Amino acid sequence: MILGRMIGTVWATRKNPNLARLKLAIVRPYFWYNPSHDVEHIVAVDQVGADLGQDVVVCLGQPGRWVAGTSAAPIEASVMAIVDRTEIAEESVQDEQVPFVIRDGFKPETLVWTHRGSQAEDRKA
Repeated sequence: MILGRMIGTVWATRKNPNLARLKLAIVRPYFWYNPSHDVEHIVAVDQVGADLGQDVVVCLGQPGRWVAGTSAAPIEASVMAIVDRTEIAEESVQDEQVPFVIRDGFKPETLVWTHRGSQAEDRKA
């Protein structure tokens, strides 16, 4: 799964029948677990109705195809949720053993850093 921001929409007059009536969103990933490579954006099916600028959770692979009701659909990514708030322990991303990646210079409005043994702080990324 990936946390990212919806930055655009893809409009297509012709597409695979399994994609009929499905909105295609352009998402810029900013936080994900152990990425195999860095990408600037991904195209994901959006059935939750995300708007431009909203932070979203994107699911990759087979679960992403389930939104179309078939595993044969040509879908690699699907928006699964619109994010209201993300809370991350600051120590966890500074640990070199944890393969999380936050895109440099990206400051999600929904992200709140916390410290072990303390309540969420008002300081945002």
